[in-house]
Amino acid sequence: MEYITPEAMRELERGASEYGFGVKQLMENAGQGVAEFVLSSYGSASRVCVVCGGGNNGGDGFVAARYLSATRRVVVILLTSPDRIRTEEARENWETLASTRAEVHVARETSDLVGLSTAIAEAEVIVVAIFGTGVKGGEIGEPYATAISMVNASKGVRLAVDLPSGIDPATGAVSRPTVRADITLALHLPKAGLRGREEYTGEVVVVPIGIRSGAKMSGETP
Repeated sequence: MEYITPEAMRELERGASEYGFGVKQLMENAGQGVAEFVLSSYGSASRVCVVCGGGNNGGDGFVAARYLSATRRVVVILLTSPDRIRTEEARENWETLASTRAEVHVARETSDLVGLSTAIAEAEVIVVAIFGTGVKGGEIGEPYATAISMVNASKGVRLAVDLPSGIDPATGAVSRPTVRADITLALHLPKAGLRGREEYTGEVVVVPIGIRSGAKMSGETP
């Protein structure tokens, strides 16, 4: 399997932006691809929980939740305050959820997760979009650590968006705790740090997001 470094991936994303595939479109493609995988692989699952952080990885999760909520019962858990969502694109997709059938919750503190434990424990599929490529290993703070532990304790299928939240995408260093996924849905290509980390990644499945295969530099058309 081909892998890509986070730096090379960012370069491809910059190049895609120059040719009309900006962050918003790539996020849309990623979230739609995740939703399509869930529907095609777990079509009988009626209860889906999407656990999100406040970055673009969370934005991918918001998009996936929007698509899935059309035909499934979807519970979305945001592990930060909405005003701390870090990018305009992710914030826009969070706000769009208000017009869908998704059940949306905000868990700013660990105590907020107590009432949401059933939603995680009883989900047939859990889409985990907490941290993306910015993780560098070490201790995970709250409420993220508790949420990850709850996800890992669930009996549902755990799908990690791009990489298991907690793994350094460049080095493979593992944070405490880190999501133990059944399947990792790698966006465009799996990140280099996932190599040899099957204990956390589970099966790795590539989800295309619209970046042309083989594009290397920002000057190339995606």
